[in-house]
Amino acid sequence: MQAARPLSHLVARNAGVLSRAYHGPSNFRVYTMNDMPVPEGDFFEEHRRKNRVYNTVLAAGIVIFGITFTVAKESGLIFFNYNPPKSLD
Repeated sequence: MQAARPLSHLVARNAGVLSRAYHGPSNFRVYTMNDMPVPEGDFFEEHRRKNRVYNTVLAAGIVIFGITFTVAKESGLIFFNYNPPKSLD
């Protein structure tokens, strides 16, 4: 019974910290579709421009990967075990 008393005192003391007591802001405003941004410009032109950048980054990544892979393979860092080694040494 004595162990329960300090525990109940601890819970009662920290109850304020554990409760949230949340309330919304006083100047809350419900947004409608009229508050949404209006698209400007040609969608397809913007899509084409962004896609050109993405494709350039993709092509650069593929080229860099190919160069890195070739250098690693030719330098002997990677051995793919296509066939058994020429000697056991």
